[in-house]
Amino acid sequence: MLPLKIISLIALLCLFHPQSHSFDNENPTIFITGSNRNIGLEFVKQFSENNWNVIATARKPEDASELQTIAAEHENVVIEKLDVTNYEEINSLAEKYKDQPIDILLSNAALTPRYKSAFKKIDGVNLEIARSSFEINVLGPLKLIQSFMPNVEKSQGKKIIALSSKQGSFGERLKIPMMYSYSISKAGLNSLLYSLSFESKRKNILVVAISPGMVNTTPGMKIPGAIEIEESVTKMMQVIDDLTMADNGHFIDFEDGRKLAW
Repeated sequence: MLPLKIISLIALLCLFHPQSHSFDNENPTIFITGSNRNIGLEFVKQFSENNWNVIATARKPEDASELQTIAAEHENVVIEKLDVTNYEEINSLAEKYKDQPIDILLSNAALTPRYKSAFKKIDGVNLEIARSSFEINVLGPLKLIQSFMPNVEKSQGKKIIALSSKQGSFGERLKIPMMYSYSISKAGLNSLLYSLSFESKRKNILVVAISPGMVNTTPGMKIPGAIEIEESVTKMMQVIDDLTMADNGHFIDFEDGRKLAW
């Protein structure tokens, strides 16, 4: 009899093995980055419960216990290892799924302002974090879209969605001198999507940025005015479902699809 550790390792390898999952393509498919926690994890929960095929990616799938539980309970969920700054991993996944239509490409992974320097003035900006913010929040989605746009074009849904932030908007952001790295990276993401919308329109692909609102993503902490993750995602799900090509190239609010200023 094989030792328990070896059996566990085999089970884990099977979970992430490239040939281990087959989707029912009668149902739509969504590809989600940053699926291991918070908003990304909640998207996985809600889309899987609505009978979508879910390709849920995470930098460290082996540590994503809640995501693994969802995948074990839903045969329409497959977990893939992906760091959006690792272009070889993106290329590998794009090759693996080259024949898979993706109805929604959802760029959720981001470096959020949890670091101390986020709340400092200009002389306290950490340039290494600023560089990482740009690599994760702008170049990561750019590479992701480059690699998986053909999959979206093959689908019926034809939607590319990125989670942005009002802090990346000149009109909507808080008028305070902080969150420099985060704000400029989200403004860069918004610019990427706005430019892309002129190209995607010719392929009948809808591109939008969504603000998820001020969401309480820190367990045990209550932020004044913040909403819970489930509420944000539930409302975004409805907004995403209601999108039409008239929304292409817009920055919209999670609450009711209101158009936000870039």
